[in-house]
Amino acid sequence: MKTTIITLIVCSLIIGCSMNRYKIADQYMERKDYQGALQEYIRIAEAGGTLSMSRNTRALTGAMMAYYNIGNYKNSFALSKRILSLEKFNSAAILYAGMNLEKLNKRPLAKKIYGYHRVLPPGDPYQKFIRAKFDQLLQEELEKRAQMAIQMENNISDSQISENTTAVLYFLNVLDDMEWNSLSKGLAELMITDLSQVNQIKVLERLYIEKLFEEMQLGMSGLADESTAPRVGRLLKARSLVNGAFTIKAGQNLTITSNLVDIVASSSQRPQQFSGALKDIFEIEKKIVFAIIEEMGIQLTAEERKKIGTFATKNFEAFRAYCNGLDKYDSGDYQSAFYYFQQAIKLDPSFILARDMFNMTDALVMFEQGNIPTMKYSIAETKFALAASRSAEFATQNRLNQLSQNLDLGYLPGAESRNGSSDVISQEWFWEDNWGRLEILAPPPPPPNLTPN
Repeated sequence: MKTTIITLIVCSLIIGCSMNRYKIADQYMERKDYQGALQEYIRIAEAGGTLSMSRNTRALTGAMMAYYNIGNYKNSFALSKRILSLEKFNSAAILYAGMNLEKLNKRPLAKKIYGYHRVLPPGDPYQKFIRAKFDQLLQEELEKRAQMAIQMENNISDSQISENTTAVLYFLNVLDDMEWNSLSKGLAELMITDLSQVNQIKVLERLYIEKLFEEMQLGMSGLADESTAPRVGRLLKARSLVNGAFTIKAGQNLTITSNLVDIVASSSQRPQQFSGALKDIFEIEKKIVFAIIEEMGIQLTAEERKKIGTFATKNFEAFRAYCNGLDKYDSGDYQSAFYYFQQAIKLDPSFILARDMFNMTDALVMFEQGNIPTMKYSIAETKFALAASRSAEFATQNRLNQLSQNLDLGYLPGAESRNGSSDVISQEWFWEDNWGRLEILAPPPPPPNLTPN
């Protein structure tokens, strides 16, 4: 009995001492004394051996973050590799691996790492930051691709246009009442999301079309030109193009005209018109989507029809705030976009598309303000089971699959990936010694006494 009590006391003292050391290290990190934090984390990590062989991911993560913040990106990256070799779903290591790769001028590789935001559950404290970083690099790549498409426009042949690829253009606000202009982007987003549920259709991402419009210096008014749609379709290499126009009268009555264009055949179906109350825009959008699919001659499965029939939201004011958020997001005003997306989910907490953009713009605003996530996010919270990462389905999941296939933007992990980040860290480039080797440092001097609060 006495032996058991003594053992428990000793264990409690050891655990208490260990937690106290973590608390001291974390306090250094919170105070942005990264050198002091690094020294303490290294001491904890080396308690069971050398730093490069340590299995203490809690301490290794702290050291990784401290190294990054003092500008030692090679050592920070090396530690991220060590952590990922121990915990393939450690989102903190995924985020910092990508940020270090960016600092080391290896942006394409960073994008591959950031692509793992898809295998992390929505509640993960680092997921939105990884997604935001991925989106930033993706925008850069899409901009370059749009520039190249315009430069090579005269060389695009019919054989290069993908048979089952579809693009949804912004619908033109005929009355030119700027109050309603942003509805064009939200309507396109809803249609892209619904059409992406059909396995026989590859739908181009709205962001790519937005970048192409910017490069073409094509505003909303440019959509009225009949030559615009065929040209845009060829630049996008999309066989089918959905475009149209809408009018809103007295702020209550909505009329939408939809048109399906065959780029190769230089023909279009007879435009269809849909009318109703403005508040019924969601039901009208569904009718348009089903009509487009019927015009394409596609037979939907019961599952596809069910997915398309699911409403992203039925709250018009929430949708309007979401549309305004997309407009601000496209212009790079992330602070205003964040505000509108926040309003959207307040009005409809189940509006997943708005919540997804809210989380991402929140992270983008933090990065703009220089707030890099550190140990204030519990490392324990990042250890999610793979099953948990499957429990939440984003409405944008098929969209991300489409993006990787249609634009050939490099590796994205599949929705059924079982390997986590190990798919990437097993590749040779991830372990190149000339830029990713941990430089073993001499033992740092003892830090000054710091009494935990």
